[in-house]
Amino acid sequence: RRSSARLGTMTKQVPIEELESLVKRAVKNIGYSEGDAETLTRVMMHAEVHGNNQGISKLYRPQDMGFNPKAGPLVFENETKLSVVVNGNQRAGMVALETAVDKAIEKASVSGMAITGTYNTYTSTGMLAYYAHRVAEKDFIALVMAGSPEMVAPVGGKQAVFGTNPMCFAVPGPSSGPLILDMATAATTLFGVISAKAAGKELPPGVAVDGDGKPTRDPSVALQGAFLAFGGYKGAGLSLIVELLTQALCNGAIPGGPVKAKVGTGRKWAGKSWANTVIVINPALLMPLEKYKARVAEIVDHVKKSGPTVVLPGEIEKRKRDENLAKGTIPVSQGLFDNISKLAAGGQARL
Repeated sequence: RRSSARLGTMTKQVPIEELESLVKRAVKNIGYSEGDAETLTRVMMHAEVHGNNQGISKLYRPQDMGFNPKAGPLVFENETKLSVVVNGNQRAGMVALETAVDKAIEKASVSGMAITGTYNTYTSTGMLAYYAHRVAEKDFIALVMAGSPEMVAPVGGKQAVFGTNPMCFAVPGPSSGPLILDMATAATTLFGVISAKAAGKELPPGVAVDGDGKPTRDPSVALQGAFLAFGGYKGAGLSLIVELLTQALCNGAIPGGPVKAKVGTGRKWAGKSWANTVIVINPALLMPLEKYKARVAEIVDHVKKSGPTVVLPGEIEKRKRDENLAKGTIPVSQGLFDNISKLAAGGQARL
């Protein structure tokens, strides 16, 4: 992840199909296979179309994509009619998680619910809403959680323990498409802190601590310490739960050991095994599907009408998606576009 300052402030409107083609060629030139390149491109472009920062900015530096030429095939472990763990075998996190989602949909279609997980990958899974939407468009309920390496300290802590540990819920029913809540449990992101450092700006208060656990607004100091969870104890509690339901449950690397961790160091960073969990539920287990969807739509509509400025989860992203699809283009910073173009042509990106 790199700052918008380095990515460039000038932007250009790029036709969506052209950008998708460039991104796929760039990913293949990094070393990924045709199939894996298709998956990575699909996930990143979904984020980009929705205006989410988990999109094509990952291509600014090829090494951030984490291609491992020694990666092996995905392996299905502990499989039952309701569950499976996908051993990513050092493949891309997006490839492993999409596979786990598809397996969960397949199993829930037969059994009514399913839980799947992944481990043994060390690259970003991207925008979790992509995977949750994949579930909800089948009229299932989704919960997707992503574990990640040490960046966030618990309340009162002096070292990084949790990842940013995002979680995403998706519920079918609303006429505009599934309701999706996609959120990190951290108060800031690695991208946000690096951006502030590059721009010479202070961090907002209450989002990071130094190596002694003292509050800091200096991004350089924060990178030598840890970030904080959002909402104090409540956010830290959610982050811990995500940690236990991903890294612990799915056999990923777990925090600990004698070395005090900071952002970028620790047992999970060294272990290169980040875990994800997917839970899929068919509402028909509890009531007729159409009745449930109608009740969801009624509640969501009531919430929306409760005040003139109410914004539903995922509403801003849907607006951005509709805007981009209507004009057929996406705004991309010139520096990022130049780097992707060079990668797509088989050249080296400018760092």
